[in-house]
Amino acid sequence: MNASHLIEQLAQLYPVYDTSDLLRLALLLSLQHPGLEELEDGAVLQQQCNEIALQLSASSDQHAAVADELDSLAATSPCDFSPDHLWTLIRAIKVQSQILNLYLGPSESPA
Repeated sequence: MNASHLIEQLAQLYPVYDTSDLLRLALLLSLQHPGLEELEDGAVLQQQCNEIALQLSASSDQHAAVADELDSLAATSPCDFSPDHLWTLIRAIKVQSQILNLYLGPSESPA
């Protein structure tokens, strides 16, 4: 299977998606399945699309929650900085990392 065939299959599965949504989904699928061969089975493709939708939804929810926390943190006085604020910043970094991993694939750790 090639990318154009994958996008055609996705367009049949999700006729209401616009072009950018189809391309985004195809990118995420190709990052998780570089050869794309296993996605030729319609049931596998549907299952993988559902998994990606769940991952995106979870990441989006986490991102929104952390964004609210960061807004609250930005509104506090620098003198009131506490260890809890540090944990908020660390969570924000981790959420951003999860989102980047979805779109770029997991990074190779140095040996």
